[in-house]
Amino acid sequence: MVSTTIDKYAYTTLKPTNTKKINVHSIDFNLRKSFELKKLKYDGELDLMKATINEFDTKKGFDLLAHAEMPPGSGMGTSSSMAVALIGCLKEFTGRRMGERAIAELAYHIEREELKEKGGYQDQYAAAFGGFNHIKFQKNRVVITPLRLSPELLNELQYRMLLFFTGETRLSSEIHEDMARRYKEEKSDYLSSMHNLKKIAGEMKRSLLKKNVRRFGELLHEGWVEKRRLSGKITNPEIEMLYEVARQKGALGGKILGAGGGGHLLVFCEPERKFELAAELIKHGAKEVPFRFEPKGLQTWRVEGENN
Repeated sequence: MVSTTIDKYAYTTLKPTNTKKINVHSIDFNLRKSFELKKLKYDGELDLMKATINEFDTKKGFDLLAHAEMPPGSGMGTSSSMAVALIGCLKEFTGRRMGERAIAELAYHIEREELKEKGGYQDQYAAAFGGFNHIKFQKNRVVITPLRLSPELLNELQYRMLLFFTGETRLSSEIHEDMARRYKEEKSDYLSSMHNLKKIAGEMKRSLLKKNVRRFGELLHEGWVEKRRLSGKITNPEIEMLYEVARQKGALGGKILGAGGGGHLLVFCEPERKFELAAELIKHGAKEVPFRFEPKGLQTWRVEGENN
């Protein structure tokens, strides 16, 4: 697959304390909890924060604050970005050395294996590494190939892409469960679609390296057609209507971000059609979301205060 990161962030802030307490605060869920310095139990509240804390040997108490600019269920990889941000914060606090790959793998472990949340693992790698990457999933490893795109090409891609919020959020786990069911029941058709998506991703990579932006836009459409075949829950009448309007107004291609079922719709168009297209989608209830490409992945920093 071809992946990129944009300027919508997940933030965590950790402040050491002189107590034996762990105090966590999620701005997004408006929740505050306090815990003793021991293995934390999961109960459906702030489990991502708890599971990440459990992965680190914390000897001192601290206050941990978390906030994301995009809501959960928006298709923007919010949960995985938050997992990566939490790992980054706690590794700095504990002095644990970790590279991007180790961070992505730990985020995957926390979400998919420890918390048993259904989903893929491209979001963890995207958040950790950042920038444009071709991500290839093999049996026992993930191969990350950075795409070194010129500033001119990035500017052109930026100008031709529009991002819209459909007005709905969804649980990606439900879609992944339906995809797993379809794999069991219609294995041949499912694998055919997955093979075609893999092929399209390779062509997208080549089109970018050749600076063929129009072909890249067309491949987005081909990928969307194939993705819809993986599960009936990936799309819905509202998404189909918005995408059809976009195509009628000159979109070469596009895709629903994340697992699908709601969230954000990305469209790719010719420069002369973008303003008319945006106005039409807004008229039909979509909300345009300004964005810029973000070349960096996880970033951590320390600020020394008066007491710590």
